[in-house]
Amino acid sequence: MRVLLVDDHELFRAGFALLIKELFPHVELLHASTLSHGVDSAMIDHPDIVFLDLELPDGHGCDALVRLKDARPSLPVVVVSADERMETVSRCLALRAMGYVPKSSSPEALHAAIVAVLSGGVYLPAASIAGLRRTIDMAEAPARESGHAQPTHDGAARWDAPDLGLTPREYETLAWLVRGLPSKAIASKMGLEDITVRKYISHLLAHFNLRRRTELIVMLADKGIKLGTLPATDPSRDRDSSADGRQRSG
Repeated sequence: MRVLLVDDHELFRAGFALLIKELFPHVELLHASTLSHGVDSAMIDHPDIVFLDLELPDGHGCDALVRLKDARPSLPVVVVSADERMETVSRCLALRAMGYVPKSSSPEALHAAIVAVLSGGVYLPAASIAGLRRTIDMAEAPARESGHAQPTHDGAARWDAPDLGLTPREYETLAWLVRGLPSKAIASKMGLEDITVRKYISHLLAHFNLRRRTELIVMLADKGIKLGTLPATDPSRDRDSSADGRQRSG
């Protein structure tokens, strides 16, 4: 497993790296002190997951996340920030982060974030989940009534399509959506038309009785739903799918 740490404070990176090494002894750690260096590393070194600070010398706030996800749409990015405001957490989720770890978090939270994201899930601290639910006024019931029972899983368990009452195509769409891909890039990955993927996304929101992708992400984090590891993607394929999406939308 390769983990890329993008933070301009060398002391924080060193401490963060030591903590990750304690949790995952065989991990390979990559370091970047600027956003430009982080983007280059994401394209060249093929990390499996990125931990990104929002306050960088050449990338302020959520712009840093935008630039990194634009370069590598399918790369899992977890934001690590001292900013714990709900509007910042919500904004990062809307910009397709797969998790948010406050810098005040415990080592256990870091471990949970890595395990969740690499298993196809989302990590949010309990306080953020509660705050986001209040902010976006989500319904209490996370799933619509259907012919499929919603099972209770252990936090480490992987859910599959029948568990969630989804077709295989809907399930794959959900997995890519959680990974952070926009609909056009998902269409390129799945070999489908963009309009078909948009229909799948609409079905997913209706299935879980939700209105927006952010609500879906919060629900997945709250329930500990993990969708499994998607096929590895290389930077050139990422770039091609992004360009394809922009061309289709033009």
